[in-house]
Amino acid sequence: MDELLQQLTGLLETLPDGLASAKDALLDKFGTPGLIAVILLCLSAAVLLIMKITKISFDVIRYVVIPSVVLSFIATQILPYSFVFILPLTVSFFSLVLIVKG
Repeated sequence: MDELLQQLTGLLETLPDGLASAKDALLDKFGTPGLIAVILLCLSAAVLLIMKITKISFDVIRYVVIPSVVLSFIATQILPYSFVFILPLTVSFFSLVLIVKG
């Protein structure tokens, strides 16, 4: 475990050097406009990724968590099973519903 931690630390130390050399290579080949274009591309990709993750999170909460808890609570009032027993079943069901919906 310590060796893995040392390797990861060494990798993180070389990361700024790799970014600096990539920046220099971009400046040499494409100039300042090319560097600006690459930065804008990376930022827009990061924003798109964050937006997709946020949308998936809200979809999971809206279509899986809330209906599962509500249905499990209602089922515990009707059936002789406990909430802990019914909740995994409802989560599985609503997860499949989300997959089919998506």
